[in-house]
Amino acid sequence: MTLVEVEPSPSRARWFGRVSAGFAYRWAFRESLLGGALEAELGAQNHRFAGGGRLRVEAGRMQSGLLYQVVTLGPSFWLPAIGNRLRFGMGLETGAILIDRRSAPGSVMWTVLVGGRVDAAVDLVQIGPSGGLFFATGVSAQALSEAPFPVSIVTGAMLGYRP
Repeated sequence: MTLVEVEPSPSRARWFGRVSAGFAYRWAFRESLLGGALEAELGAQNHRFAGGGRLRVEAGRMQSGLLYQVVTLGPSFWLPAIGNRLRFGMGLETGAILIDRRSAPGSVMWTVLVGGRVDAAVDLVQIGPSGGLFFATGVSAQALSEAPFPVSIVTGAMLGYRP
């Protein structure tokens, strides 16, 4: 009896996932907002690109001292790696930003946000054929539905893991 191992086709889709945490800077309501962010993505990948859904949770404090939280969800796509270490991605996002009210403690003001983002990630340490620890940064622009100035710009830096 002869056993022959067959390598999986590189064009065949397989699971894709990422999780990252880091610092976030948001400019909204004509004010700077500083906080932390947690992102998770789940989808599929092949030898050309990866895509799936992204959930982002952000929390922090405005310069005025009010606490804020942001939750966004949307599709995300990653292009093939350049030199096996550098990756570029993009996505759309929709969600809400919630701000604690000073005048009524325990209640929040909120507005819907819709926008897009571009990302770059560089692998710091490769783990296995497709996984690794990475450093990522990106920029996002979002339109706010109810705000005195209807645009929010977000950037930050994150460390993450991709299996």
